[in-house]
Amino acid sequence: MIMRAMSTIPSAEVAAILTLLPISILAGLGRLERNTLGWMLLAAAVLGGSVPALAELQGGWRTGLAASLHVTASACLIVFAATSVLNAATLRLAALVGPYMILLVVLGAIASVLQSEPPLTVPPGAWFAGHVLLAIGAYAALTLSALAACGVLLLERAFKARVESWATRVLPPLSETEALQNLLLKLAAILLLLALATGAANELLDEGQALAFTHKILLSFLAFAVVLILLVLHHRTGLRGRRAARWLLGGYLLLTLAYPGVKFVREILMG
Repeated sequence: MIMRAMSTIPSAEVAAILTLLPISILAGLGRLERNTLGWMLLAAAVLGGSVPALAELQGGWRTGLAASLHVTASACLIVFAATSVLNAATLRLAALVGPYMILLVVLGAIASVLQSEPPLTVPPGAWFAGHVLLAIGAYAALTLSALAACGVLLLERAFKARVESWATRVLPPLSETEALQNLLLKLAAILLLLALATGAANELLDEGQALAFTHKILLSFLAFAVVLILLVLHHRTGLRGRRAARWLLGGYLLLTLAYPGVKFVREILMG
């Protein structure tokens, strides 16, 4: 079934993959630079990578797995581009970001073929729309922070082995990768806190209770707790390196289970 879905990937996803490949390949070769070509490729990746999300949302608001994956990829690319403008080292992380965004687009395409979702008949209220946007932003920031954590693990492994590797050639220096990881982690913590608060406010307005402890909410709070503990430990004890990266990846796994994971179980496994 999955092979059949991959053979029918829509044109929007094909366009996204084609615009993501150049920046992924150049970054993977260590040849992506902050010059005119680099910025043009980044802009093309952001625009092309957002096409599937726009296609999913055309004609109405969708909250299914395919839409979630496509919107996540688009949000990640937008946050990555903004961070690249502000931070010189960020662009080199495209060697990890680009391939992961391609993976999200492919998974979103497969999900859209396996499970077609009609748009919502009733437009979402302001609180719910704000909650969704904050949640998407939080997940995008944590995704990029997790990718930076993967970079930290690769760099530390190379340094421990005292050999030059692909990671040391193409990724930002370890100190800059860790700084980027922590910056994105702080952004994710702020956005996730706001997302949880607006979600509780929306539940209170619609259902008369602040929180209904579903799997999604429980996993989201656990992810926030892990992120908060990691930030506190980093501030008070200087926690960094592999231990911090593994904590971060654990928090990202929890939020992934809460966001697309719950949708995957509900839409694909349970049908």
